[in-house]
Amino acid sequence: MSIVSLLKYSNYNRDDLLTAINQSCKNISFDPVNLSGAKVAVKPNLLTAALPESGVTTHPEFFRAVVLFIKEYNGTPVLVESPAFFSLDKVLRKCGYDEIIKEEKILIADTSKTAALKNENGKKYKSFHVAEDIINSDFILNLPKLKTHSLTYFTGAVKNLFGSIHSLEKSKWHVKTESEKEFISFLLDLYGAFLYSKTDRIISIMDGIIGLEGEGPGKSGKPVISKAVIAGMDGIAVDTVAITVAGLDVNKSILCIEGEKRGLGVSSINEIKITGDPLIDFNNSFIPPKTKSFIGRLPVSTTLLKNMLIERPFPDKEKCTLCYQCKTICPAGVIEKSRNGEIPFYNYKKCIRCYCCMEICPEGAIFLKKKLF
Repeated sequence: MSIVSLLKYSNYNRDDLLTAINQSCKNISFDPVNLSGAKVAVKPNLLTAALPESGVTTHPEFFRAVVLFIKEYNGTPVLVESPAFFSLDKVLRKCGYDEIIKEEKILIADTSKTAALKNENGKKYKSFHVAEDIINSDFILNLPKLKTHSLTYFTGAVKNLFGSIHSLEKSKWHVKTESEKEFISFLLDLYGAFLYSKTDRIISIMDGIIGLEGEGPGKSGKPVISKAVIAGMDGIAVDTVAITVAGLDVNKSILCIEGEKRGLGVSSINEIKITGDPLIDFNNSFIPPKTKSFIGRLPVSTTLLKNMLIERPFPDKEKCTLCYQCKTICPAGVIEKSRNGEIPFYNYKKCIRCYCCMEICPEGAIFLKKKLF
């Protein structure tokens, strides 16, 4: 039975967060003394340049508390993150991390230096090039954000490790894995690789004090106060509890359900031992992403059918500033400069419906436009 710590906290007060981190580790029976002398990769969710109150990224004070926790036990924290579009320096400034890094003298990994991470038990993918510093670390403190996701329904502990792949290299995986199920299968192969190489050395502590609902994981979603700190060494179980805390349906998370089938964790809430505060203390009702419609779940494999049936990303001319970050991030190369001076042009015949443009749009200007059927 997997153990997950669930604690109710309503603010980002430093002392309260330090108490939460310590209590979380105690609840899941992780002895922080093990961090002494260890190199600890700290992996927050820094998807894009966003203000802390947006709910898009791991809050800077949450990150600071974890860093102080590691240093208290004589470990060496190393920030490992590679945003999909912006430079890491810009993201750190916008997200409020830059001053913390200076004050605490935190090392930052160069994610362009990669090494192979193997998973011979992977269903399809058995080798990944990820940041060298995360492979060479003694422990990984994974700090996901509690958020919905337009493609995968929910993003949490398991998907957060995707950020260890360098910058736009992540987009290439979207091209290789066009459908939702294929992309999730890849994420599970990647998670399995981390799990097998770092057995009992990955601790996920989720920032769910402010979460994100609706068309997450970027600025198209809406922040919501959810008051949760969720921790565990089973990423699938952590995500399962987080989905339940958000008032969402675990059965709609293919990642969690398939992850349990592969033996990577537990997605049955009754098989998870929850320590700390009871689930009944959380009454959140997150708005789910719209892409989880009946049509969106059909096994549509051809580009023609996908274009006819599945919701398409569409820019709002009132919000779009023509910055073309969507064009840069698009793994399928289907976005061109505006033909009308109002919004970028999309070639929907080639669009793979990965919704990367929605994730990265700094104005939250891209929404889902339903098809006739």
